[in-house]
Amino acid sequence: MAKDELTGMPTSAYFARGIPMLPVANVRAAIDFWVDQLEFKMSFNAGEYGGVRRDAIEVHFWRTDDATLAQYSSCRIEVTEIHELYSAYRARNLIHPRGDIAATPWGTTEFKVLDPDGNCLTFVEVFGQGS
Repeated sequence: MAKDELTGMPTSAYFARGIPMLPVANVRAAIDFWVDQLEFKMSFNAGEYGGVRRDAIEVHFWRTDDATLAQYSSCRIEVTEIHELYSAYRARNLIHPRGDIAATPWGTTEFKVLDPDGNCLTFVEVFGQGS
């Protein structure tokens, strides 16, 4: 356990951020979808493993031959101006058929997108944090 330099007392770990790792059949194709359709930027591509980034969000992809894994994989991405983002993605026909934009009882507005592998991406805005 880490110790405070001045007091010598144990300090708690600080969790800086999480990075979702999504299963995909083809890392390059996944990166292209996120860049071309979701407007992320490529972070890296190491063949079997790659990633994209937009603002403070980073998402990684790992290659697998098991196509069923993505059916059970998802990530939540907190955003601002969700209505603007929703309109842009809707114009590209990206909205999940059962994931239209809606307010939730837990204080968010959300919508869902499926990537080509079937990973479910939920875009979330906390009330009072943007639009």
